[in-house]
Amino acid sequence: MNAFIPLLILQDYAVIISMAVGVLVVAVVIFLMTSSSIDEDKDSAKHKTYKMRGRYFFGLIIFLVICTFVSLRFLPYHRFQNKPEEEVTVVGMQWSWKMAPGVSDKSPGEFTGSNEISLPANKGIEFIVTSADVNHAFGIYNSKGVLLAQTQAMPGYHNKLQYEFAQKGDYHILCMEYCGLAHSFMMGTIHVN
Repeated sequence: MNAFIPLLILQDYAVIISMAVGVLVVAVVIFLMTSSSIDEDKDSAKHKTYKMRGRYFFGLIIFLVICTFVSLRFLPYHRFQNKPEEEVTVVGMQWSWKMAPGVSDKSPGEFTGSNEISLPANKGIEFIVTSADVNHAFGIYNSKGVLLAQTQAMPGYHNKLQYEFAQKGDYHILCMEYCGLAHSFMMGTIHVN
């Protein structure tokens, strides 16, 4: 139940903002209706309307840009800006994950690793993710099944994923892109100490 409280608060803000925008639209319409006179010719009425619409559109754009920048602080993704304290090579292959500390200079097919790895908590980790065969998606989940971070594992590419584990415990690695019959069994574990 406690997990829904922030969601309800966010919904309350969305309702308030929607109501404010609706009142603004109604106010503009009422202003346009009251400011135009019946005797006014069509060209001057059209000019006033276009002028007001341009101002309204410009104001709306500024409002949306401000809302976008304000709301960016609510994004759930934590990134560290410094050099990572540890690097982990990850290779996805049908139907397993191989992980090992450090940056590997071997080809994905020659890479040796395990589907389990131990990493420290509260340190910046950079996962270097690739694939030996087909596209996979490297997803890190906590013990409650919440997706914390993800990136694509593609043959011939090395995608980097930075993450800092805030809590100790076991985290699960699942493939998030269908990669064949045993896709649902493609799992790994990160033990955070």
